[in-house]
Amino acid sequence: MILEVKDLSVEVSGKLVLKDVSLSIGFGEIVFLLGPNGSGKTSLIQSVLGNPAYKILRGKIISQGLDITMLKPEERVRMGIAASFQLPPKIKGLKASRLLDEVSKRFNVHESYVKKLISTFKLEEFMDRELYVGFSGGEMKRFEILLTLLQKPKLLLLDEPDSGVDVENLAIIGKTLDEFLHEDDDLLSTRRSMLIVTHTGALAKYINPSRAYIMLNGEIVCYGKGEDVIKRVFRDGFEKCKSCYEKFKGG
Repeated sequence: MILEVKDLSVEVSGKLVLKDVSLSIGFGEIVFLLGPNGSGKTSLIQSVLGNPAYKILRGKIISQGLDITMLKPEERVRMGIAASFQLPPKIKGLKASRLLDEVSKRFNVHESYVKKLISTFKLEEFMDRELYVGFSGGEMKRFEILLTLLQKPKLLLLDEPDSGVDVENLAIIGKTLDEFLHEDDDLLSTRRSMLIVTHTGALAKYINPSRAYIMLNGEIVCYGKGEDVIKRVFRDGFEKCKSCYEKFKGG
């Protein structure tokens, strides 16, 4: 498994944000994590990344057979774990092109690949702009995902890549991610894996997850075949899953 989360409970500033969460992603697997805003999805990503603000009370995080629960964030990056978030900060004085240069050098990415991604995401006109200044929501997400792809991660964690994105941007993001997942890379012995956190499930039009989980109030309340779970959410909503889960717990 590229990622195994086992019975994970986490708190932030004394507040429990994850309760006994278990989730797994195989090598080359695409998994969706669905749930309404505030359900704990982003907290799971932050915990996997090793954000020190997220205190692990119990449970384990395992990647590629190694227990990384107490590993420093930079060590997790070196293992090939990378993430893209909803609202990256605007940075005045830093041009987008400069940041791309620094990231590509750090991860030894060839200039031709950088240009290919810039073109694919249709971001040529943004290279001389200050980072995220004047970017629309869709443009910001395209650039943020581009930065993440430059790291050529083994495991890609995407936080709400389809939220607040128009149809055109959604198509660009969805098709590019699907291509990235299936492209050949001599440095990797297996296909890349991906966890997509979403409350809309809109990317399912372009990316077919093998499995999907539903999270409510910091707990996993449902999981199964990706197509089946997503259809159920579109048809019945998250509350139906919640009521089924509570009935199950009540015996």
